[in-house]
Amino acid sequence: MIHLLEPIKKVMIEDVAHSYEEVKEKTFGGFCECGAMMFQKLWLSIENLKILISECEKCWKNSAYLFNSTKFLRKEDVIVVEKSGILEYLKNYLSDLEIEAIIGKARSKPYKPSDLSRAKKKLDEMRIPLEGLLEIIK
Repeated sequence: MIHLLEPIKKVMIEDVAHSYEEVKEKTFGGFCECGAMMFQKLWLSIENLKILISECEKCWKNSAYLFNSTKFLRKEDVIVVEKSGILEYLKNYLSDLEIEAIIGKARSKPYKPSDLSRAKKKLDEMRIPLEGLLEIIK
């Protein structure tokens, strides 16, 4: 499953965050299951794999199109994680104590440094920047 973490501008694939390039112009990006046109939203590259994420103009569904060089491989659904859902999403990877430490640090409230350290280590392994996360949670 592919997750688009919009607040921190990362795409999560196999529990690793990847940076992407946003598409500035309104460019055709396929057709949605609802029948409407999709527009290219962003592109990212992982080794020799190119991934296009497009968004439907009608139902706002996001889909990923995976290519190997110029050959189309497959289409996958994309789950978009908004700012309000980022902490809930992180609960899949971090303990409650680690989440509380991140919230405490972001809001200048008491927290256990050891919990924050564990959270930072896990986030680093996933390539999610703690500083960017703290800015969003404030």
